[in-house]
Amino acid sequence: MSAPFLSPEQIGDMLRGDLSDIEDLNEEDDDADDELQVNEEELQRRLQVFEEGLNQVEYDTNIQNDDPAPDLPEVIGLDNNEGLIEVGGETASSYNPVPRWRKPRDFRFPEKLCEVQITPPEEMKTPKQYFDMFIDSEIIENLVVQTNLYSVQKSGASINTNRAEIEQFLGINLLSSIVRMPSYRMYWANETRYSPIADKISRNRYDKLRTYFHVNDNTHMLPLNDANHDKLFKIRPFVNAVRENMKKVEPEEKCSVDEMIIPFKGRSKMKQYIKNKPHKWGIKVFAIASQSGIVHDFEVYVGKGTVKSTNNKLGLSGEIVVRLSEVIPKFQNYKLFCDNWFTSYHLICELKVRGILAVGTVRSNRLCGCQLENDKILSGKGRGSYDEMIDIENEVFVCKWYDNRCVSLVSSFAAAEPVEDVQRYSVAEKQRIPVPRPNIVKEYNSAMGGVDLHDMLVELYRNKHRVKRYYLRIVFHLIDMCVVNSWLLYRRHHKQLQSTTKVVPLLDFKTSVAHALLSCGQDKLKKQGRPSNDAPVYKAPAKKYKITPRPTDDVRFDGVDHWPIPTNEKLRCKNCITQYTQMMCQKCGLFFCLNQKRNCFLSFHQKK
Repeated sequence: MSAPFLSPEQIGDMLRGDLSDIEDLNEEDDDADDELQVNEEELQRRLQVFEEGLNQVEYDTNIQNDDPAPDLPEVIGLDNNEGLIEVGGETASSYNPVPRWRKPRDFRFPEKLCEVQITPPEEMKTPKQYFDMFIDSEIIENLVVQTNLYSVQKSGASINTNRAEIEQFLGINLLSSIVRMPSYRMYWANETRYSPIADKISRNRYDKLRTYFHVNDNTHMLPLNDANHDKLFKIRPFVNAVRENMKKVEPEEKCSVDEMIIPFKGRSKMKQYIKNKPHKWGIKVFAIASQSGIVHDFEVYVGKGTVKSTNNKLGLSGEIVVRLSEVIPKFQNYKLFCDNWFTSYHLICELKVRGILAVGTVRSNRLCGCQLENDKILSGKGRGSYDEMIDIENEVFVCKWYDNRCVSLVSSFAAAEPVEDVQRYSVAEKQRIPVPRPNIVKEYNSAMGGVDLHDMLVELYRNKHRVKRYYLRIVFHLIDMCVVNSWLLYRRHHKQLQSTTKVVPLLDFKTSVAHALLSCGQDKLKKQGRPSNDAPVYKAPAKKYKITPRPTDDVRFDGVDHWPIPTNEKLRCKNCITQYTQMMCQKCGLFFCLNQKRNCFLSFHQKK
């Protein structure tokens, strides 16, 4: 005989403290003592969970007496955060609980701190080495192979590019995002020639690389009418490789999920129009980032099929959050933040059973029947007023706060208490006034801007050269994201190691990466593209002191093509500074001592 279950009326009596119905369960069958003993133990366990919740929250008596108790779910929650509890043969991640909303009074969640500390590095790296963590050698080699293959498929002859040339191509695109010109051809024009780019590669060669730059083999692409057709097939290897490299960076305690736009107005089925964005036309990307702005994973929106849905109640927006949250360690009190496009009551519960705490703004129709005071009542109470409800069974808290307008938030770890005052400007009083702010609002505001911060840093030095192939716009945007991630990771390591050196700004950092890509490991400097002798060349007035720029460490110690060349000019040694010499390094363009007494040339190019 199967063990009997409690009715809703019996559960209501249990919550009020009446346990007399439990004794009557033995009247039907006296031979099932073992089964009933097990069932009583299960009832006591459930009763203990409910009583613990009742001790934390004082309910409104009217709601407690009037509302009927709904059916209990078979499983209440997690067992000491040790894993997912099975529900009817399925994991709890596919379980959608039924909420029971009540009015709390001075409710607070227990403080939950992140248990894992981010591992500091052994030593600082150069900007190029940080960049190589995201755009590694395998990605470069794939670009070399696919570019040569695509040139054969299109023209019948290979352009025979190599790793150094592809690095130069990427370096030019990074440098052109800093030193901007209306057209990329102006870097080679006589009137606007820019030597750091024009001296490295000829314009015609750069045109060929730009034309045949490719990421994946088109012969393996499925037709459009195929159910498994991938809209990102042309750049899928690049996207997957960059994502995997981003996942290797340890996330911080507080992460956020948000969207960003890749500006693009050309032809593409993935192009979106969002009127409230700075760039209204573009390709949408969902990303998860730490509070400092480091992106750990992303998903390019391709319409239906962006993610495979496994829970109908979450919808596309909720499934995106669940997919991106896979990079967050589970059951270690990591916290996730998202806005009202993603958030719902079911999403908060889903993340909780997966071991992730969450806070987010939410729309009123996504709260599963949670009734909060309307906007008119809250506005009548004045700025800083709020209403709150809690689902005690699943420990989900909802708060509606009125400042300039009403906003609703839902959380699994932050409540309204403690409430603190913040300064707001009052138009009526023409001065700043204190306004009460619930703690859940403070938590949301403190950690929600990670993706927006990253997007702002990318926008500072974005490559804005127009391309007809939409997937190249995605590639260039991801490269800019890798540069920003590299700089933010450098800042994290600089803080962890408490380095005494000054933090390099993003502009200098990106310039150093571009210069290293243009010069590191390349063969002899190419001289194509120089203006002819007949062409008029503007000559700047001579300076009193000639300043020779120093190469970056990636170029200085690469051990490639550093040759001493005797010259007729005699300048001061750049290593010892005390002697004059006529020996110059062909690659660095600096003068060094090279004689029987001194070998500054060797000392400068070797790490100490």
